[in-house]
Amino acid sequence: MVSNKKRLYVALYPSGVTNNEERSEVPGVRYHVKNSPFTGWVYEEVPLANVRSTVNLLVRVLIAKVEDEKRLVEIFRNISVVQNDPEWRCRTWLANALDAIKVDGKAVGTSELDWSKIEKVAREYVATKVASGRYERGVDLKLPKPTWDMLAEKEIVP
Repeated sequence: MVSNKKRLYVALYPSGVTNNEERSEVPGVRYHVKNSPFTGWVYEEVPLANVRSTVNLLVRVLIAKVEDEKRLVEIFRNISVVQNDPEWRCRTWLANALDAIKVDGKAVGTSELDWSKIEKVAREYVATKVASGRYERGVDLKLPKPTWDMLAEKEIVP
C-alpha cells in the first residue's frame, strides 16, 4: 500500500544545504536560510512547482515522513537565525531544526534526524554522482535529481 504522507528531504545545492518537503507530483516548499549581502541571514519559505527539478539542485536525501505539516513549519519558523557569527551557516540552522524536530517528537514519524549522519550520507552521495559524471554532461537540468532514501538506505530512481 502506497502512503500519501508528505516527506521531508534535505536538498544539497552547490552553495549549501536546504530542506524540501514534497508530495507525489512534487510541488513543495523550500524551507531554508540564506545569507544576503544586504540583509544578512534570512529565513525563507519558497513555494516550488516541482522540488525534484530545481535547476541547481545536486541531490535530495529523504529523511522523514511528515506527520503534522503545520507543526513542522512552525518548528522551522521558530529556529533562530544568527547574525554576525562567522561560524554560523545554513547547515547550523538545519542541524538546529533537526534537533528541534527530534525534541518535538510529533511533527514527523519514521525519520533519521541526526545531522552528522545525514551530512555524511549526503556528501558521499554527491561524491558518487560527481565521480560518475552526473554534473559534467549536458544533462537536462530540469530532470528529476538523484535521490537517496535514508529510511530505506537505498537510491530512489527519479
